[in-house]
Amino acid sequence: MRIRRYETVFILEPDIEDARRQEILGRLDGVIQKGEGILIKREDWGVRKLAYDIRRFSKGQYILYDYAGSSRIVSELERNLKMFEPVLRFLTVRQEERVTLEAMEKLRAEEQAKEEARKAAIRERREAAEASAALRAEEAAAGTEDAAGMQAEDEAAGEVPEEEAEEEDGD
Repeated sequence: MRIRRYETVFILEPDIEDARRQEILGRLDGVIQKGEGILIKREDWGVRKLAYDIRRFSKGQYILYDYAGSSRIVSELERNLKMFEPVLRFLTVRQEERVTLEAMEKLRAEEQAKEEARKAAIRERREAAEASAALRAEEAAAGTEDAAGMQAEDEAAGEVPEEEAEEEDGD
């Protein structure tokens, strides 16, 4: 059996429910596994504007599947894509003619490592932003307390801030 590497990009309706989307992706993952193929990566490109309306939709949710396997997997994957009503369009392209399963497993491991590193970087940025926001909130609270304390001291000493003095002079 000849193993090749393929990419399939398909477009879903933009307002598809998450449960339905997960059902479709799970079914396609199962097709690849059942056909003894290797799913290298699956990318969700998000909702994008279409070049032209398809079934009255001007936007669509793009998803990429990068996988290796036999041509039977491609046939079965495309048959399943035709069955799902939320699928607006799909396209499969052969990337490499002859590949080995070992090389594809190694590539999949590299892709997973990249994805984990990307998620860790996002998590670190989010934590840093939260810490920065908390610090700003603490500084703002401390600044308000300092200003209130200084105003109380001024009032106790009988001093009136300049802004209030101007208002009193104008009366």
